[in-house]
Amino acid sequence: MLLGAAVLLSLSQDCASSDALLLQQRKMICNSLVQGPTAFCGDDWENVTASKDWPGQAIYMADLLETLAAPSTCLNTPYAANTASWLNLLQGDGRVTGNFMWTWDVFQAQYYDMPRKPGDRIEAPDTLGRKCWADAYLAQKWPASSSAALEQRVAAAGLNVSGFAAAWVAAIPASDGLCQQVICNCFKNASYDPSRSGSCKLDLDKFHYLGFDREEQSHGGDIKYTWHEHCS
Repeated sequence: MLLGAAVLLSLSQDCASSDALLLQQRKMICNSLVQGPTAFCGDDWENVTASKDWPGQAIYMADLLETLAAPSTCLNTPYAANTASWLNLLQGDGRVTGNFMWTWDVFQAQYYDMPRKPGDRIEAPDTLGRKCWADAYLAQKWPASSSAALEQRVAAAGLNVSGFAAAWVAAIPASDGLCQQVICNCFKNASYDPSRSGSCKLDLDKFHYLGFDREEQSHGGDIKYTWHEHCS
């Protein structure tokens, strides 16, 4: 009896720890996205300090997904169930202004409009390189196969993240394509014309070395630069 009670206590403590980690990671995501209460974050943005840029937002979300997928994470708690629902309904719907998928699919994507809308900020090549590093980070750290594995793991616990996973898988090639197109257009604020490709070596170096590589070095990871200079 004493041994059984000790095992239950240990499991309870482990689940409390995994819930606490999920809470902390949700707070980091929300603090990076919002500056006040929202329907999709509530007050989870409070009492933490997170980077507000797209690379930071990407890292925080990938961290949460990695935790959910980890065998050590308890998925049989109310908070784990709430987190799966939070991803699926509140963070995975790109129609919800300000949430994670909207930030990826809409807000970040608009920086690649060709041409930009009058009055919109035009990003420098190195800034776009940093943004594209984040897109590559999401694609390489959490590819479609990882989303499928996460779906299976949470489904085994009676939870559902299929909507979030589908939106994630669709966003990967879309954002990768935007990064390639802005290179092909030679970072011009003009209608897309791939015949420009290869004629902007200085801007391409800024995108690659001052943007992508600088971001990569600051995080010390293994994200690969996958785009090509010449386009047809």
